Amino acid sequence: MHWEDVDGVRIPKRVGGHAALDLCNTLAGWGEPPARRSEWLGGYDAVAVWAEAAGLLRPGEAARLRRAAHREPTQAADVVRRVRQLRQNVRTAVTDPRHARGLQQVAAVAQEAVSRLTLVSGERPEWRLTPAVDAPLLQAARAASDFLTSGDLAAVRACPGEGCGWLFLDPRGRRRWCSMAWCGNRAKVRAHAERTRG
Repeated sequence: MHWEDVDGVRIPKRVGGHAALDLCNTLAGWGEPPARRSEWLGGYDAVAVWAEAAGLLRPGEAARLRRAAHREPTQAADVVRRVRQLRQNVRTAVTDPRHARGLQQVAAVAQEAVSRLTLVSGERPEWRLTPAVDAPLLQAARAASDFLTSGDLAAVRACPGEGCGWLFLDPRGRRRWCSMAWCGNRAKVRAHAERTRG
């Protein structure tokens, strides 16, 4: 299975190798007509749970944000819309780094995130985002901006599986599928059936 149940919410397994790529992989069927796509971020609960599972939120933060989002449904719906738009812009920027608009849109949300950071003291001081309903959006934008400037773009591949298009890091150039167990095996079965019919 290419999904897992976390706190009662189905989210896609993380196969991208980086949270920015896993964000792109919350939609399957890139390049397909909208009716043939699979949307994993159906609501705020899915956004918050995915963000915590991807390491963008501290443990337990998703549950607190989900409770807050139920008190602020309009803001929560706006966060879902903005996360989906960020996902589109990240995908555009990753697959076409010269596409200035995609980069600018990611940068705008990342700058919004940076403006909300607070330096927190402790054994090891760290920059922390004040918990708010839009934390998953802002943390995803920070992760995406880090990835886009990391030098790893040349190692990104897109899965050729039917109805997939998920992105993943392939630094050695040996990986073809998002997962051999899902898309790779389906392609093998399809190819075998075609050979048998032939």
